[in-house]
Amino acid sequence: MQRKNDLLEERIVYHENLYDSLQTWQPEEAQEILRRIGAGKDIKSVTENFQEGGLLLQLTSLTASHAPLSISPGATPSNSMARNSVAGNTTTGNPGFAHTINQATFLLSNDPNTRGQAFAREATRLLPLEDTSRSLAVAQGVALMNTYEAALGNGETALSYHSRMQARYLALRLDDVRRSTDAAIAGARQRREAHALSWISWGFYVWNWKLMHGLCRRLLIKKPNRSKTWHDEATSPLCKKDNPDYWWFPYPVSVVPQKSLKREIFAAECNLAEITEQVLEFLIPLEDGIAPRRNIERAIELYAKIVEWKFSLPERLKVENAVLPATIVLHLTAELIIISMLRPFNGLSKEEFGPFDPVTTSYAHASNVISVIWHFRALYTLRNEHWMIQASSVCAFRVLLDIESNPIQLETFVKACQALAELGESFPVAKGVILSIESVVKKKRLQVPSCAQEHLSNQVEDKEDGVIESTVVKVIDHSVVAKEAALEYYAGHLTLSGLLSSMAPIDIRPD
Repeated sequence: MQRKNDLLEERIVYHENLYDSLQTWQPEEAQEILRRIGAGKDIKSVTENFQEGGLLLQLTSLTASHAPLSISPGATPSNSMARNSVAGNTTTGNPGFAHTINQATFLLSNDPNTRGQAFAREATRLLPLEDTSRSLAVAQGVALMNTYEAALGNGETALSYHSRMQARYLALRLDDVRRSTDAAIAGARQRREAHALSWISWGFYVWNWKLMHGLCRRLLIKKPNRSKTWHDEATSPLCKKDNPDYWWFPYPVSVVPQKSLKREIFAAECNLAEITEQVLEFLIPLEDGIAPRRNIERAIELYAKIVEWKFSLPERLKVENAVLPATIVLHLTAELIIISMLRPFNGLSKEEFGPFDPVTTSYAHASNVISVIWHFRALYTLRNEHWMIQASSVCAFRVLLDIESNPIQLETFVKACQALAELGESFPVAKGVILSIESVVKKKRLQVPSCAQEHLSNQVEDKEDGVIESTVVKVIDHSVVAKEAALEYYAGHLTLSGLLSSMAPIDIRPD
């Protein structure tokens, strides 16, 4: 009797799901459901097939708070761009064509530096055709193109994609789309949409702050006015063992599947994003605001918040236990935020600043960044991780003026250059960063120890004499891009701009 009762309850659930779907889906989708049922398929398999695609990929009509949402079958929160968004290709939404070895995506045959360009050019051609109305798919696609251009393309193009992504996302007004996860008032489809909307809104918030921190700009995409339903252990799809993102397969570290901790990592990212929003508002005050250098108390308060966030992470996310790539990158990102926050206090002593020496502390966090990079390198490889270029660059320039007198900073510098050399195998712009370092060394007439000079010389020995004078290096989205310098940039050395310039000591910024 119990078995029959369970089967009856299950059938009722699927009939309720079918009724809910017929009420909310588009007419053509409802007709397809009826066609499949008429063809002899059972209600359970039909509704499951359609509701598997519970993530919104197109939002073209959002004026009403309960407007029907267009669904693309097969798309789930697990494969959305707006997922766990630390800038690493292992667990985040980086465009795969930046790492592909498929010759069909190469613009020039047998030239790996043009990988993905055929795909990118086709995407650029199609964008005006698709970008005709409010669409989540377009916002996601433009965000991915921003990442690709930052890693392998043109910095100015990356910036234009970034601005376009923000505009397209804000036009969706997702906070106005109300869905409930309460089973008492919402059907299965609406509950799935509620989880998807929460995942997307917080995902874009996290994704965007990484870009804005790299550009040293205030956030345009603000903290979502939506609860983190994806964090609810009882109802979130992320907590179901049959969800493909529940598990992580850490081969070759281990052949045993492990929990991906995706929910926990994303929650930590969201909390860090809220702190970073405050950091950016501190670093970039409004016209009538207080300059960072005169606001030491606020800097100390924000520093304490980041440290508290770091040490309050769940046990498996703490730096000493970090094995998951996304977890390792999480700590690296926090260190970069601290370095940028302490930069306005260059030149202040401990007595002037307060509880610690800001310069020495900044050096210590640069050393922490390199330690995290080396931990990642020991477990995996740096070769395809374009977001490591920016981290390595920041560390190299941060300690450059102190390597003559301090062996600890010399080690940080050497490791940063080694990381850039390895990254240069996949990303030519990393070689451009080393050329930029070389030009600053020459301009400042620094006496670089032989162990560090070796890394610099190896990168320039095959270059023509005029290369250094004609390259401009920019940092975009935790990546660095280089292009030929215009005449107004020509100054006999590489020009630093963007975050790379703002993070470096003031003394080595371009004239």
